[in-house]
Amino acid sequence: MVYLITYDLNKPGKDYTTLYGALRKYNYIRDNGLDSVWFVSTSWTASQIYEHLRHHLDASDKLFITQLNRGSYFGWLHKDIWAWIGARL
Repeated sequence: MVYLITYDLNKPGKDYTTLYGALRKYNYIRDNGLDSVWFVSTSWTASQIYEHLRHHLDASDKLFITQLNRGSYFGWLHKDIWAWIGARL
């Protein structure tokens, strides 16, 4: 399954290194122009991903996770990202 994970980190000066480390444990790809967006491939559910990541956030932060389904997404991304997504759906 492929998920889009996006977040807003709202606490100025907080070190989010552990969040980024947790995200890097997934099979992932990122677009350099979308700083807070990660595409991840995992057999976990959105709820399981949330439980894994939430410990690295503050109460003021926002996190959204949604599963991509074949044919139910559209956008303007680099061709390598489209190929990565397509190979995993």
